[in-house]
Amino acid sequence: MSIVDSKLVEIEISTFAGERNSGLRLNYQGQKYNLVQAFASHKSELVQERLQQLMTTNHYPVDVSIADRYLVVSEERYYSLWALDLVQSRSIRLTKPDHDLELQQASIWLFQELWLQWQDLLGKQQLQSCAENLLIANSRLKSAVAFDRLLNLDPLTVEKLPTWVQSDFIAFDRQLYHLTQQKIGREFGTRLTIDIIESMPDALRLTLIDVLDIKA
Repeated sequence: MSIVDSKLVEIEISTFAGERNSGLRLNYQGQKYNLVQAFASHKSELVQERLQQLMTTNHYPVDVSIADRYLVVSEERYYSLWALDLVQSRSIRLTKPDHDLELQQASIWLFQELWLQWQDLLGKQQLQSCAENLLIANSRLKSAVAFDRLLNLDPLTVEKLPTWVQSDFIAFDRQLYHLTQQKIGREFGTRLTIDIIESMPDALRLTLIDVLDIKA
């Protein structure tokens, strides 16, 4: 986390990807941040409390430094807390991969985002059931170690996973989609999956739309 003076940043109103509503977005040294919360200047301890909460719940790629993930802006009478825009950060690092690599990136992205949603929406027993179903159904996920590795891998890695082929990712994506519908309901599960896909860069979004045969 960095604390900077308000004179060093630019704040604008922006429409976020996949949403109709607008919100505040901050530009600092070429990075985009979204507003989390504002605090009165005499309640600076609340900034740290909120930051600690974010650190345990938000998910950033491993190559995004902790210092860059959050920004605190100092104003005359208040502090504002901002979080690095994940879509913009991923888009900056996105190269021009081939179709197979795009499918891999989109699949890992979808898996990691759905897992975060499952953690919030499902109980511990149901979450464990999801993991077991994926381990049983996918021959490439042969152990919990492989499962955890996929959860922590940077979605926009530019190297292909050596043991996975295109058909593995297609089957994996469909397993994720159907499991989401099964666990949280068809309508809500479909909407949640579409929202995640809409947040992706165009190349990845179009890949998953084709694989899952859904309209996003």
